[in-house]
Amino acid sequence: MSWLWAITVIGSSEQGMVLGISGGLNYAVGSMLPFFIFIPLVLTLRKKMPKCTTFVEFIKVRYSAGLSRIFIIFALLLTLYTLLSQGMGVGVVFHTIFGVPYKVAAAVPILIVAFYISKAGLKGSIVNDFIMFIIISIIMLITIPIILKHFGMDAIYNGMLDAVTNQSNPNYNPDVLNLFSKSGRNYGLVCIIVCMGQILLDQGYYSKAISTASSKKLLLAYVIGTIFAWMPVPLLCGNVIGSVGVSLGLGSDVLSSTSDIAPYVYHVVFGSGLGSILFILMIFMAGLSTGGDVLSGAQSICTVDIYKKYIKKEATEADQVKFGKRMTIVIGVVMAVVAMFFEGRSLVSIDVMTGILFAAPCAAFVIGVFWKRVSTRVAAASIFIGIISGVIAYVMIPDPDINYVVGNLCSLIVPIIVIVVGSLIENYEFDFQKLMDYEPDHKVNV
Repeated sequence: MSWLWAITVIGSSEQGMVLGISGGLNYAVGSMLPFFIFIPLVLTLRKKMPKCTTFVEFIKVRYSAGLSRIFIIFALLLTLYTLLSQGMGVGVVFHTIFGVPYKVAAAVPILIVAFYISKAGLKGSIVNDFIMFIIISIIMLITIPIILKHFGMDAIYNGMLDAVTNQSNPNYNPDVLNLFSKSGRNYGLVCIIVCMGQILLDQGYYSKAISTASSKKLLLAYVIGTIFAWMPVPLLCGNVIGSVGVSLGLGSDVLSSTSDIAPYVYHVVFGSGLGSILFILMIFMAGLSTGGDVLSGAQSICTVDIYKKYIKKEATEADQVKFGKRMTIVIGVVMAVVAMFFEGRSLVSIDVMTGILFAAPCAAFVIGVFWKRVSTRVAAASIFIGIISGVIAYVMIPDPDINYVVGNLCSLIVPIIVIVVGSLIENYEFDFQKLMDYEPDHKVNV
């Protein structure tokens, strides 16, 4: 359940308020679909490169050491962003409900999970995920029915109907009750692209996949976990908490940003009582779970792919492990400080913008697993051209309702075009037997 981020609750609630009933649905579906690219990818990778420990190792063997360094940068940037979003989510909740200074509330959870993972590593992350999921599920089952009872289904519907027809309503949106609204579809499309990069470049998912006993169990775990365990959370938050936010007619005079809607609703219903405490616990647990996942992945990359290869060639296994643990703490401290400066920012708006950056390397990675014609030069070119095209599209298109959509699409699709065209022009074929013959130069258990 590493995919249950703090933004899963806060972001889906925000989109439910901003887009109406299409928001929660598109958040859930858009975030789920990339896993059905990740699953066959990781199953194929296990089969073709059975001794692969990190996806960066695959990139190095399949392409080159130079390109693997680029993927290390992307992986670490994703770790930094994920920690930032978790800190922001927890900070917003503690500040809105209990008035805890945002800077303190955002920084402390990041520091806690960094020190925990530096000691416990991947095993700690897996145990952490299981415990968090149980707690979060129980809290959702207890609090969501109480929220519905407090506001009343009729009142929520009438409030949403007013948002559809009353132009003076702060949340006026004719598509609030339209499940297939254009804005909802646009967001769902961007959500697929954003989550594609966040999943494929997160070493934490690969570490857990590698640690799974069999491919059959791996497939079953991800399918059940994604559809039946994770997906109900954003659907409930988007269509209950988000709908309540719309029906209340809340404006900027009440909320500093739309990301505040989930903690605001819990505060209205439960005050500072047990329900709000449970909600804070849920967000805190989600932040710890996700932060632990990305940090365990970053620790793996620092241990396996960085220290001995680029810093200290004669490093022992103990030196590598020690370096990975130290870097985990360093990353945590840095992002705890950075998170302090993002008060009042929308989690969803930041999340959407990351798609332009993290979607660009996906094509080189995925296509390289299945197609032998892709060379290092073409793969590298596709990444940089993809990012440049995405940024240009976002900056040059003046319409804020569509520029982020086109920007994300360019970042994902342009690299695919570059790879297909470039590979057909070049006379290159990779020998996949090199993946099968790969022997790691480390014995570190990540």
